[in-house]
Amino acid sequence: MIDENYSTALNGQQFVNKERWEAMTQNKKRFLKNESENPCSFPYMDRGVAESWIRSRRLGVNPFEPPISKYLDSIELEFVLHKNKLLIDITQNLFNSFKKLVDSSGYSLYLFDKDGVLLLFNGVLYQNKDYGWLAGKPGVIRNESTVGTCAHVLCMRYKCPIQIIGPEQYCVAFKNMIGSSAPILDAKGEVIATLVLNQESVNPILDSNYQKLCAHTLGLIMAMAEAIQVQIELEKNNQYVSSVNNDLRLAYDTLEATLDCIDEGIVNVNQTGQIIRMNQQGLRIFNLELNLMDSKNIRDFLDENSCLMEFVAKGEKTSVEEIICANRDEQSYVIDIHPVLNQDTCQLTGAILRFNHVKKINAMVNSRSGAMARYNFIDIIGESKTMKKAIDLGKRFACLQETILLSGESGTGKEIFAQAIHNKCCPQGPFIAVNCSALPRDLIESELFGYEGGSFTGADRNGRPGKIELANGGTLFLDEIGDMPLELQPVLLRVIENKQVMRIGGRNYKKVDFKIIAATNKDFEKIMEEGLFREDLFFRLSVLTIKLPSLRERENDVEILSNYFIERYCKKIGRQVPQVNAAAKKKVLSYSWPGNVRQLENAMIYAINVSQSNTITLECLPDAILGEKLGRSDRNNATEGENAPLSLEDWEKIGIKIALMRTNNNIPLAADLLEISKPTLYRKIKEYNIVT
Repeated sequence: MIDENYSTALNGQQFVNKERWEAMTQNKKRFLKNESENPCSFPYMDRGVAESWIRSRRLGVNPFEPPISKYLDSIELEFVLHKNKLLIDITQNLFNSFKKLVDSSGYSLYLFDKDGVLLLFNGVLYQNKDYGWLAGKPGVIRNESTVGTCAHVLCMRYKCPIQIIGPEQYCVAFKNMIGSSAPILDAKGEVIATLVLNQESVNPILDSNYQKLCAHTLGLIMAMAEAIQVQIELEKNNQYVSSVNNDLRLAYDTLEATLDCIDEGIVNVNQTGQIIRMNQQGLRIFNLELNLMDSKNIRDFLDENSCLMEFVAKGEKTSVEEIICANRDEQSYVIDIHPVLNQDTCQLTGAILRFNHVKKINAMVNSRSGAMARYNFIDIIGESKTMKKAIDLGKRFACLQETILLSGESGTGKEIFAQAIHNKCCPQGPFIAVNCSALPRDLIESELFGYEGGSFTGADRNGRPGKIELANGGTLFLDEIGDMPLELQPVLLRVIENKQVMRIGGRNYKKVDFKIIAATNKDFEKIMEEGLFREDLFFRLSVLTIKLPSLRERENDVEILSNYFIERYCKKIGRQVPQVNAAAKKKVLSYSWPGNVRQLENAMIYAINVSQSNTITLECLPDAILGEKLGRSDRNNATEGENAPLSLEDWEKIGIKIALMRTNNNIPLAADLLEISKPTLYRKIKEYNIVT
């Protein structure tokens, strides 16, 4: 390996002078004449040049013949030119700047790639009297195997500027040519190309200024190579920056498009609340034009009691509910706060705020919690005049804004009726059912009105909306309204009248709009006389009243309903529908059904499961219908008679036992069969002391 400091051009003893020129001419003759001699020992001989002479001879280069004109084919040349396009474009511009100087001086400028392929030529083609014009066409290969020792070959090999005189060139054709070459390096220090300046001198040894001229020539080619190298790096950096900018622009545009597809308001604010950016939904929420966005502060749209910016300033990741006022239109939003920190200093710079309308959140909660109405008026089975009248009233009242009170005995289908009314007037809204008798007195207030975070021990830190809030845009069904605690009745009355609600521990009222349907099986005249229910609330709830008839008041509906329940249950369990014999049918039709439709359904389910054949007989019916004191023989002969009625709780207990028996005590399957949740089934089993 040649020493790193090797450079023919920079060696002070190797400048062009008479002694060197004549010595090298003799060295060349001596080497070509005697193959056994080692030129490294010749006077004035540079070791790099000597070793190149030896390699050129071994490669079979004939020094007395014109250089081999070996060209790349058209496809190879196109590939090489494309690969080096940036290099060629930059060098071409530089060559054009020196064109007049080169043409007038008789110089020739060349650009070779790292493999010795000519990429560019500018200047005068060198003409030798013996060999004619020497090729300067792009695509010609000029390396050690085709031309032997020359400036750019050594320059590529040793990665440094080179200048050699005519006798040092291996081919005799270049005996009067002085070649100066400088490498063009990449960022890793590897040679990607060489720049060459050839100058012809007929008799350089007679010119006293030629030594200085050669030094200046080498300096020029080195400066040109350096300029090209710097320009390439700048261009690559510019391309990289441009590429990064394009990537950033693409990422930004993609992010913008993505955010604009989101149906939530996304707002970026700084620590003081100044709006930096928001998506299209955010612009709609705040009723802003894009060009006015960054001149606004989020505080301009908040209620005076807002605590949003307190959380932003603390850098807390949390959720709050706030009232946004845009153009005098107040709307409630749940706002998720995501703090933004400086990645280097970890200091808070602002926050990303995500806005969801309370109606949307409530609708999502209701959807996931099953707060949807399943039944329509078409699902209500019955042909009796009393039921048809109730259905007709329900359809007419459904389109009105007034509250509706459904009265009737337990099991008459008040909730189904309420769902049908809801689906008639606002099927897209939530249907929120509250059983006022089932909720513990200490929980009913928070269940109805909701609470703010930290209002009491055990409260959710983010607070929770109440049933009234969740019913916004839909229907609030208050079942067993007669059992509502007296102390909460004036609060409910105020909500109904003002259409706004305040959570427990809250500071602001929230506007709500919903239809109220109440239901009761109690005698309101009696409980009002006893002081258990406020008259003003009763009158507010009973603007439109519908009385649902008991089953014994529905003429032929018992037979229609019993057949319906039998067919539906058999379809559910995949069993053939059994026939009901005359005796059983007579008993079903003559029974008073104190538990109404619910009791009838449970009785049919019981009979189907007890029956061992495709016929429901009298003995398949529950004991409550036939009388529990009758023996088997009496039951076989019984055809009629009054029977001691069972309570609704008794019928519910019977239904649960049947479901457990049918599913071999599989709680999930039994709950599915009964169409209730597993927690409810567990609670009922414990309540009725049912052994599983």
